Amino acid sequence: MKETHVKEKHTIDWPITIICVAIVFVFVIFMAAKPDATLAAVNKLFDVTTAIVGVPILWFVFLGLFFCGYLAFGKYGKIKLGSGKPDFSLFSYISMMICAALAATAVFYSFIEWSYYYTAPAFGIEANTTQAANMSLPYAFFHWGFSVQVIFVLTAVAMSYAVYVRKVPVLRVSAICESMMGDFKYKKPLGKVIDAITILAIVGGMGVSLGLGVPLISAGIAKIFGIQVSFTMNVIIILAVASIFSLSSFVGVEKGMRKLSDGTIYLAIAFIAFIFIFGPTGFIVKNFTQSMGTMITNYVNMSLFTDPIGKSGFPEANTIFLFTLALNYAALMGVFITKISKGRTIKEVVLTCLIGISLGTWVMFGVNGSFTMHTELTGGPALSTATDGQAAVFETLSVLPGGKLILPIVFTVVAIGFLATSLDSAAFSLSATATRKLDKNGNTSPTFRLFWCLVLALVPLSIMFSNAPFGALKTLCIFLSVPFLLVIIYMNIGLMKWLKKDENGVQIDPENLEETS
Repeated sequence: MKETHVKEKHTIDWPITIICVAIVFVFVIFMAAKPDATLAAVNKLFDVTTAIVGVPILWFVFLGLFFCGYLAFGKYGKIKLGSGKPDFSLFSYISMMICAALAATAVFYSFIEWSYYYTAPAFGIEANTTQAANMSLPYAFFHWGFSVQVIFVLTAVAMSYAVYVRKVPVLRVSAICESMMGDFKYKKPLGKVIDAITILAIVGGMGVSLGLGVPLISAGIAKIFGIQVSFTMNVIIILAVASIFSLSSFVGVEKGMRKLSDGTIYLAIAFIAFIFIFGPTGFIVKNFTQSMGTMITNYVNMSLFTDPIGKSGFPEANTIFLFTLALNYAALMGVFITKISKGRTIKEVVLTCLIGISLGTWVMFGVNGSFTMHTELTGGPALSTATDGQAAVFETLSVLPGGKLILPIVFTVVAIGFLATSLDSAAFSLSATATRKLDKNGNTSPTFRLFWCLVLALVPLSIMFSNAPFGALKTLCIFLSVPFLLVIIYMNIGLMKWLKKDENGVQIDPENLEETS
């Protein structure tokens, strides 16, 4: 036991951990003491940031899809990331990716996001019209589909290649960048900055996920038991969810998160299938089909829509905002996908993330969103005018068989599963970022993962206790995530340099190439 303690003491990077946690809680204190001034300051930061990097981010995501295609179908797609067979089945592999990427955020938005584009549409379309309705779900498909996954793929492939082929011994974005820098004099200090950005982005992003997920779960419990949402209820929910993902994190990815994500996905599939069968099935099929076609035919327009003439603010408030939010999760997804991708090829990683997560998202948004849209357009509960979105979702579910009790229970459990799984992956990613060396199985210290579970729970608890706005935390996290765009670009430049060098056989072992017939 003593030997293990000494080992942990030397492998964990406590200085960067303590500094980042202190920065987060100083910000929370400022929000509690001067919420209006803090919110105004971070909103100003966000406005300035999007004005400068908004258009470059649109181009990065748009062109990044073509680069993903090159990685998958080009000559490097067959490179195997690590020896042996994959550690997880394809179903578990996709399930863990989906749960980590979506959390409870997408579960909620799958019902309601279309309504945002119905009441404030793009392309100068008049609000609350048939044309606005026809463009609303396609925009939700676009925002949660390939575009977001591009950011995750470009991060994960570069990290996976570094760890499994170039043998970088630790799952730290900074370690990978430092390895790519070669003999650059200031790579160590620069690496510390990258670590800080990574940790702050993940902690803040997960705090935001809890900030959205907890009210959703609270609304479900209030609906089930017929009680009012309270601060005490929210605290209990945070502690309960923290207990679930802490237990899963302590057990480990192989036994904990895999089972949690598999169970969550099975239940989510059953929930979505129920809505499809007992909801407006014909409308769902037609609207899903039309929305996919509209999204595909308008993909370029949606990707590069900046509205310089109409100046509606739609791109900044929606597309650029969501892309920067995805950058906020890029490090988390990069670390986690790398962890579960041993034994896969580059092509498998790209296509599983790009297509697997997107298809799962499209089905969920297509069924749930079409159901709530049909309900509103036929005179039922209206999400587009609701002041409490979480409660409105449960009110809409009540029009279905079992919608007053059974469906709220299932929906609440699904939300808890997605949220706990995403936080579990965040705890692993944070512990890996602040760990100098992984164990022989590529894992971090279970105790250190529990420490990050505690931090992830304390951030939203602190904000709720101080009655500070979650929006400020989200906006600041997005501001902090923008530098990660430069990190992703640098990692992919370094990846291409490595691939070209290793093509001569210097680094790539013949066993690391997938056999072809």
